[in-house]
Amino acid sequence: LPVPRRDDAILPEQMRLDSLDQLESKSARLHHQHRAFLAALASAPLGRRTITFPRGSLRSSRHSLPSRWLLDSVSALAGRTVHSTDFATVAAGLDPEVFQTVASYGTGIITSDTSTSIEERDIVDVARTSTAPVAGAAAHPAVHPIGRLAGRGIQMQLARRSSSFTEFDGNLAQVDAASIHSASGDRPVSPSRLETWSSCGLRYFFRYVLDVTDRDDPERTDELSALDRGSLVHAVLERFVADSIDTGPPDPSVPWSDEDRARLHSTAVALADDYEARGITGRPINWRVQRDDLHDVLDRFLDADDEFRRSHLATPAYVELDLGVRSGEPVEFLLPDGRRVAMRGLVDRVDTTADGRVIVSDYKTGKGSKFAGIDDDPFVGGRTLQLAMYSEGAMRATGRTSAAADYWLVETRGQERLGYSWNDALHTRFVELLGAITEGIDHGVFVASPGEWNTFRQTHEECTYCDYDDVCVRDRGDQAAAKSAAPEVRVRLVLEPGTEASEERGSAPGDPLVAARSNGGRT
Repeated sequence: LPVPRRDDAILPEQMRLDSLDQLESKSARLHHQHRAFLAALASAPLGRRTITFPRGSLRSSRHSLPSRWLLDSVSALAGRTVHSTDFATVAAGLDPEVFQTVASYGTGIITSDTSTSIEERDIVDVARTSTAPVAGAAAHPAVHPIGRLAGRGIQMQLARRSSSFTEFDGNLAQVDAASIHSASGDRPVSPSRLETWSSCGLRYFFRYVLDVTDRDDPERTDELSALDRGSLVHAVLERFVADSIDTGPPDPSVPWSDEDRARLHSTAVALADDYEARGITGRPINWRVQRDDLHDVLDRFLDADDEFRRSHLATPAYVELDLGVRSGEPVEFLLPDGRRVAMRGLVDRVDTTADGRVIVSDYKTGKGSKFAGIDDDPFVGGRTLQLAMYSEGAMRATGRTSAAADYWLVETRGQERLGYSWNDALHTRFVELLGAITEGIDHGVFVASPGEWNTFRQTHEECTYCDYDDVCVRDRGDQAAAKSAAPEVRVRLVLEPGTEASEERGSAPGDPLVAARSNGGRT
């Protein structure tokens, strides 16, 4: 601290200052950091305040200058103003109890004459007497009994480097995970919750078992968040279509009128004003741009909806169709092993057609890259389960025997619809996925699944927008590869179509299910 302050080529500091507080200045962000830094120092007890700074970078082999906020403390200790150029000279003359130079963490442990805890004493003794980095340390007497923190930490390192799936990697089998959180049984679960486990078991563990979430910081909001933007779009479309159903929707061949378009935009204005009054829209200059974008999205939506209704002879029948959330019955699925899974959700929109079908539409904001592989695998490795559950629920709620479902990417330029027609083969595959996912959750298999490495973003695909990226292990890719062959983790192989585990569960070449997967399940 502080982070380097660099001027923005597009929005320089002077332009931010001239915006009359509509844009936060770079200096204001530094003030936020400085206040947090001082608050951290003030909250620490006397005699226990330690400030550290790196003397160099291992990547660039360059020496680092001390932070100017560190210089404030050194100046107070030295009794005169200390600059970065004379920092080394002044620091060398300070009391050794006040200023220390540590070559590395390992060196600091070995050369330390004092221990702040029993655990640190054990670590010092292990470091001084062990010849091998980790394996040799495991045999040290201080490591046993394993209840000691020093031994616990060394055992954790050994376990994570092994090919066994252990409690340090997300294996909660010995903790009776089913008693903590079960995905099967009478308690309904949402498709999105099960999708989380499919994308990454460790993320599911953080979110739904430990119930850890990110902290809101509304006073630092620069613009409407992606989550709130999606909620706003959903609310506008829900109210507009619901009013149209109440007053009588137009014939499938009749486009939305100018009065309908005006009503849609007035609905958007009223809801946008409510979001602004709640203080979640960020700075005015950003909010004006987002409001204009919202109206562009709505105009494109009506054009796309005209074509959708005309080509499918579809008429809106339900919005926010309740499948066990507020009232009514959840959608139950019988698994091959006899277990039952109850699922709940709200369907954004259901249309009925002249030929007796129901068409489910699930609005999605953003780029929709998550659904890119839906033509090859309708369930994208268990990451897109909503349409399947919605199709079954819509048929049961309406009494229809045929359904189709699509993710409607309302913010894309072409208003793409990605989905499939529901059939028995997809139902079989869906139940197979539910069995694997709920089995993994009930047996405490919460292994990290970071995905492929993204060279552009310099992280793994599943970690790009993960809320738990900072608390996950750094070498998560190597760890996931090491655990991939563990017997407990094989349940995840069912998520990918065409794998050995999937075929062992009843998907053989030539099976209609395989054909359904090859063409996206379309009929």
